[in-house]
Amino acid sequence: MSLLALGLGLLLGQDAPQVLANLEAIEVQIDSLSGQVDALHARAAAVEAERAIHTAELGKADATLASRRAATAGRVRTFYRLKRRGFARLLFDAESPRELRRRVHYLLAVIRADESLAREFAASLDTRRATAARLDADKAALAGVEASLNAQLEALGAERARRVTLIRDVQRRPELAARVLRERGDAALALTASMRTVEAAAPASPSDAAGFRADQGRLPPPVRGAVVRPFGPYIDPTSGTAANNLGVDYSAPLGTPIRAVADGVVTRSAYLRGYGQMVMLQHGPYTTLYAHANGLRVSQGQAVKKGDVLALVGNTGLAEDAEARLHFELRYNNTPQDPAAWLGGP
Repeated sequence: MSLLALGLGLLLGQDAPQVLANLEAIEVQIDSLSGQVDALHARAAAVEAERAIHTAELGKADATLASRRAATAGRVRTFYRLKRRGFARLLFDAESPRELRRRVHYLLAVIRADESLAREFAASLDTRRATAARLDADKAALAGVEASLNAQLEALGAERARRVTLIRDVQRRPELAARVLRERGDAALALTASMRTVEAAAPASPSDAAGFRADQGRLPPPVRGAVVRPFGPYIDPTSGTAANNLGVDYSAPLGTPIRAVADGVVTRSAYLRGYGQMVMLQHGPYTTLYAHANGLRVSQGQAVKKGDVLALVGNTGLAEDAEARLHFELRYNNTPQDPAAWLGGP
């Protein structure tokens, strides 16, 4: 089934799990297209760099060829004058054997020099032709990359528009929005269960707990942005359903860096239904979670330092709306804590 058909399915009465599945399919496609666009941008930059090098080489080849052409023209004029005098006459007009030898050596030296000059001219001409051919190839390659890039950008724009349409369709239907909200709650429960498994596999040391706890009230915020939903219960504006925010939500421009609030180890860096692209860090018995991201920058098992960039602010998963935001959670032994009690650093 195409993504367009999936989007239309929403209007025909799909349920919450279908919404999440369709949203995930669209966002996986967006992530793939974004990666291809990034690769094409890098390829275009590489071709432009090669083109600059070949342009400079072509300028040098033209200068060398002009110099060789001038020297060759001078030799042609010399031979023209010699021809008018006559080579035989030049040799046999010598008045002595010694003068004859001198003239023979002179002519041989001229011929050898001209052979070398001719070879250099031919080599310069070949170099110029090869450099021009490389430059033409660069132009063709760049045109191909630009065509592919434009096509991918168009496809990416279409997928992003489809995602926004899907989210807004949910917002226009309170009953469906309520079911989606419950499904997001189920996703949170599934995440909690998976976190218990991670903690059981790697029990925390007392020193890890003490180190993280020592920074309570001084941890830096994970992103520079405004808080749009604090920790705790709230009423969903679309469905009117009571819900509970397990963290804090920030609004920030798309692409804003998301940074680790403390040293830790990445226990998850992947797409999670409902949360979108997310990173989870373990800090002893404490866990921090960064969701609705774009462009994950870390991988599972990686050790990170406070302030390291984990991802970029995005709008993946079931964000409140189509705008970019970060959902941040802080948990102790898997129990959600109010991040406001922990954050306060610059």
